[in-house]
Amino acid sequence: MPPCLFLTRPARESAAFADAARAAGWRGAVFCAPLMRIDLEPPSEDALARAGTLIVTSQHAVAALAQATARRDWPVWCVGPRTAQAARAAGFAHVHQAGGDARALLAELRAARPPAPLLHLRGAHVACDLAAALQAQALVVYRQEALTLPREAAERVAAGGVLVLPVFSPRSARLLVAALAPLRHDAAHKELLAISPAARDAALAASNGVDWAGVTVAARPDAQSMCAALMRLQARLEPYEKPR
Repeated sequence: MPPCLFLTRPARESAAFADAARAAGWRGAVFCAPLMRIDLEPPSEDALARAGTLIVTSQHAVAALAQATARRDWPVWCVGPRTAQAARAAGFAHVHQAGGDARALLAELRAARPPAPLLHLRGAHVACDLAAALQAQALVVYRQEALTLPREAAERVAAGGVLVLPVFSPRSARLLVAALAPLRHDAAHKELLAISPAARDAALAASNGVDWAGVTVAARPDAQSMCAALMRLQARLEPYEKPR
């Protein structure tokens, strides 16, 4: 049986990554079981009015911003390519793209010193407090509500086989471990695929009895690198044999 890609991101992001994985060459099944729901909270125009530069670290922040105002003249500093693409698609012309994670974005902001005041549009849960590091302001514009693992997802884990489980943040890693902990641990061969060392470490620290058959970390914290790592995993877990 080919490995199964078991996705626990919010529904829209899971669908997008499933499409990217198939386009990259994923041959196995894909099972989506979101453990998080995104609720946008667009800010008031008054809350945005004084900002000189906006910082966004997710596509959800861009969506909330685009709903909140018709203004598109701010410089917008984005954590990576997907967020920058979303900002440009929403009509923002002055978009700066960082290297893919909060650490790179922080270094570039400190070096460039863009127009103040800086305002970080963020989720309720963040792995890195950019506003505190920059002595800037922060505004929560979306919330990541945790969901329980659906019954059919628990049944899929119990059915066994090889499962590849990607995690895209430390919090999503902890939610995944919490969801897996009550389930049988001997049925499935579970491969963890982490977008960053921080996401990997969060999953391992919260292991709670969950045994990982293997742990892989993407070379860079972006979807393209996650797909590349997934293809390497596929090659190891289900070798392609040329016809004789």
